[in-house]
Amino acid sequence: MKTLLSFLLSMLTFSALAQYKLSGTVIEKANQPAAYATVVIVQANDSSIVKGGLTDESGHFMVTNIAPGTYRARISSVGYSDLYSPIVTIKNNSVTDLGTLTLESVARNLETVTVKAQASLLSQLADRIVMNVEGSVITRGNKVEDLLRYAPRVRYDNGNVSVGNKSNVLILVDGRQMGQASLSSFLQTFSAEDIVRLEVITNPSARYDATVEAVINIVTQKSREQGINGRATATYSQGQYGRSSVNGSLTYRQGKWTVFGSLNAALPSTAYSTQLLNRSFPDAFQQNDMSTRNTYQSAAVNLGLDYAFNNRHTLGLRLNGKMGQDAKDTRTITRSGASQRVDSTIRTLNDGHENTGSYDLNVNYKGLFGNATTPGGQKELTVFITESFVDKDATQLIQYQKDVTTDAAAGPATLLRILNPNKQRNVIGQIDFGTPLPGGKWRMDVGAKYVFIRNDNHLQQQNFVANQYVTDPAFSNIGVYQENTYAAYTNFSRQLSKGWSIQAGLRAERTEQNLTQSALSRVYHGLFPSFGLSRTLPNGQSWGLTLSRKVNRPSLNSLVPYRYLIDPYTLIQGNPMIRPSFSHTLDAFYSAGNLILFANYSYVRDQITTVLQANDQTLQYTQIDANLRSGNDIYLGATYARNLTKWWQTNTTVMGMGNYTNSPVNELSTYRSSGAWVNVNSTNLFTLPNAWTYELTLMYMSPARAGLFMQKGFGGVSMSVNKSLLARQANLRIDVSDVFRTMYSRLVSNYGLVDFTMKSVYDSQRVKVSFSYTFGKKTVKAARTTNLGNDDEKGRMNQ
Repeated sequence: MKTLLSFLLSMLTFSALAQYKLSGTVIEKANQPAAYATVVIVQANDSSIVKGGLTDESGHFMVTNIAPGTYRARISSVGYSDLYSPIVTIKNNSVTDLGTLTLESVARNLETVTVKAQASLLSQLADRIVMNVEGSVITRGNKVEDLLRYAPRVRYDNGNVSVGNKSNVLILVDGRQMGQASLSSFLQTFSAEDIVRLEVITNPSARYDATVEAVINIVTQKSREQGINGRATATYSQGQYGRSSVNGSLTYRQGKWTVFGSLNAALPSTAYSTQLLNRSFPDAFQQNDMSTRNTYQSAAVNLGLDYAFNNRHTLGLRLNGKMGQDAKDTRTITRSGASQRVDSTIRTLNDGHENTGSYDLNVNYKGLFGNATTPGGQKELTVFITESFVDKDATQLIQYQKDVTTDAAAGPATLLRILNPNKQRNVIGQIDFGTPLPGGKWRMDVGAKYVFIRNDNHLQQQNFVANQYVTDPAFSNIGVYQENTYAAYTNFSRQLSKGWSIQAGLRAERTEQNLTQSALSRVYHGLFPSFGLSRTLPNGQSWGLTLSRKVNRPSLNSLVPYRYLIDPYTLIQGNPMIRPSFSHTLDAFYSAGNLILFANYSYVRDQITTVLQANDQTLQYTQIDANLRSGNDIYLGATYARNLTKWWQTNTTVMGMGNYTNSPVNELSTYRSSGAWVNVNSTNLFTLPNAWTYELTLMYMSPARAGLFMQKGFGGVSMSVNKSLLARQANLRIDVSDVFRTMYSRLVSNYGLVDFTMKSVYDSQRVKVSFSYTFGKKTVKAARTTNLGNDDEKGRMNQ
């Protein structure tokens, strides 16, 4: 550690040699900034590529670490002719400014744009991997949650998102943090065809919350074309039950105003799953056979308004809302006995109904100050405030009856009612400011954030006694949970000579948790440093590493010692003894053309995980969150994305992972577990004649260990065909998911008295048909995106 600190100090005090920079501003003919145009620096004599990147929202670009020589810039943007700058010769370490470059508009139909404006699917930057999906066939007919499954290292499973071995993932939309209910609605209903790119940050800097292990920023598309553009999509899928949805999006831009929105509706649809659970005890066994049918419908709306005072200052407003209804019908048969002989059966009926309403309201501002050619970039100020509300009313009616044989009842049925009305309110306020320091060699970013969470919880379990429902205090949790988090950070970055760049930051956080009507309260505070170092080689290859300290705080709900009944033999219980966990994480990458190699190592102290406790007298299992002494996790792998032929494009990620745990668990003084496994994801696109495309996705996960659970291996094959229609304004997509019905989960856990296996099968083998139609102007210009605060500045070059 001492050697590492010495190295970091030496890097921070390193006196850079000459820095050669090339800058300029790109505008459209209407004197509007050309945001996110592609900039490629080429040799003047042979046009060989030296470096490249994108303009920012003001149309400005700056490329650093260029060797002395003679160059020109090639500017490309959808809907415009390629533009070449005048030839310039770089001789000193000052910024060479190309001035203002004006693009010439070219009327191109959508087919031409699709072919010539396709960006590389993947690109590795110093702190993130970028997946460019605008116009890609993988977006057609899909939702955002479908798109996440294509991203390298990202796993999306029933609403749970992980990146590599990291599960505390922050998902941003245009750099903006949404409430959990609105985010879930966005992922499930928003069209992937309105997404420009996904940015995956595997080891976030001090700019982000200390609890965040990884960040996925979803950048949406908003046309810069004056007038109206939009899209309408209808989808139907059939498995064991049918599901259908419709959605539409619309953008209107006139002068300084931009108005956009989308409406998404899930028509009455049904999801189905089965679960088989076997539990073994020293002198008994138990088998649960459960089936669940969930019928749901919802309507969601996303609205936005932007006003651009000028090229440098923008004020925005966002409103997201959703109304949903769910009806869940669960049937469980529990068989118990000794020596594999059934001597009793419990039949449980669980009918649940839930009505949920949620919305987010966001106000945001972004301003740029100073000269665009200033070394170190412009000053930038971003402010956003988001308020979220959730109102949920949930009721469960549970009936279970025990049979001494499978035919005769041993008494009347037991009736329970669980009432769970819940109101939530969240407020997030954040301000970020970035500025070059005197001399222009270092850049400083500072910011502050406040988060307020209020959760009015009124969970009550009621037993039916003497012809009325009576509340059982042991299985109820009534109270108001409040959480206040205060954070501030500072981050310094610098471009050094010969392609080196460095960043170092420090974040301070304080979190206060309180539960009214209870003596339970917690206060956490700490410092969380981050460090990053990267280098771009003259041949375009690059490598980098990041190091950070993180924290995982338990939610107050998991601390409250209440009990929640799933069935007569399964309980969920809070644990007031749980502690926050702290981790140190190291990430590294190496990028060479179409190949990206990556690795990660994390050490976690007081690791929080799900623990099962078994009682061999009552045959009950209790699930709690608890601490393990420590955990060691590692993963490494490679991503390869390129066009193998003119008609075959592949995006393949192979990742190996492993972990090791040594800790007391339940009645065991020492429990050791370790494992290693492999995950492969490969998406292959084949371009066929007459505007047809074929997609084949292969996935395999070898047997893997997650905490105290072992997951059996599984794999799957999915495929789709796409057909462009009506001069490429419409698209027809037919998907077949889980072709061989192999995408099911099998879990095993065995420690102390815990000995169980579980197999879960979902309605994953489905045929889906979707049709989308794009209307509005047939020429398309560069998409304009909105960066709203909790995200690194956009349009910066890959150094």
